[in-house]
Amino acid sequence: MAFVNGLALWPFNGSAAPAPAAASPQTAPTRVLPKRKRKATSYYPTDSDTDPDEASNVDDEIVPSNKKAKLVATVTATKPLPKKKIFPFLSLPPELKNKIYDYTLTCDHEIPLISKARQYRHAIELGTTETFQKTLRQRRGWGYFNRSVAVAIPVTKPSLGPNLLLLNKEIHAETQPILYGANVFAFEDMKALHTFCANIRPKNCAALRELNIKHWGNSSSTKGANFAAFTVLASAINITRLNMDCEVAQGSWGTGKNIARQFYRDGHTWLEAVGLAKGKRDAAVDLIDLGLQNVNRPYVEDPSSSKHGQEELKKQKEKLAVLMAEFRKELRALLKFA
Repeated sequence: MAFVNGLALWPFNGSAAPAPAAASPQTAPTRVLPKRKRKATSYYPTDSDTDPDEASNVDDEIVPSNKKAKLVATVTATKPLPKKKIFPFLSLPPELKNKIYDYTLTCDHEIPLISKARQYRHAIELGTTETFQKTLRQRRGWGYFNRSVAVAIPVTKPSLGPNLLLLNKEIHAETQPILYGANVFAFEDMKALHTFCANIRPKNCAALRELNIKHWGNSSSTKGANFAAFTVLASAINITRLNMDCEVAQGSWGTGKNIARQFYRDGHTWLEAVGLAKGKRDAAVDLIDLGLQNVNRPYVEDPSSSKHGQEELKKQKEKLAVLMAEFRKELRALLKFA
């Protein structure tokens, strides 16, 4: 073999040229791409008011300005808001928070409550004045006493926000006395009172202040709810007024002694619980008021319709004052010898 100008030439002597060496396998060149820079998102609450994403300026170098807005919007939509963007409701002055609570949890008129069956359970729901009064007319059947002159109640349901109590423990402690203590609850009958008190905790019962009973169970099918209602009401030891806007003892108009005996028979558990809490056995007697339904009948349909109606209403109020004195005297006697 000779070399000419650096090239290897095989002589032509009949011998075969050696086989060329096998070429080594070559792989295609791999293009190494840099990883896309992303913001580090933290889902843990921090004590600092500074947003960690705002302190980082990595994206300022690698993300164009037109894409940065979309990236920031996506990240902030999937993570908790920083503390500086949350409204500091708990830091408001107590006077301002109380105004918000009063607007959300109180009603200018009495709150009508009706007992209903929901999913095979006894439940309570808000009722409109129209359906509330219609039910009372059907139950009383005769001589319905028109209260539209004394108390102007709208037909719509009360707009309350009781879900505010579920936010946290601090707000619950501040709003619970307002919801149960600053409103007047009117119950369709004693069953509604029993259902209401059985579904709320004894702590909430203790916050009740003013109740209005619209119907007393006098029939054989409803009188059993009277004792049951007062039994669960025994936790309501801070009541300031219990208005019996109904006929307590059927057929005993103008007889305070019979009304007192009927009330004591069904409500002695609540009477004794209030007396024990107040340190005075007959402390609950002064908290009870009776309606004109217990005086006599027929009721006055509209006292302002005529001069005769106003005079009749005045006479009934005088009779009611005498009846209340007799009622409280007999009730104190029953509690004294209990």
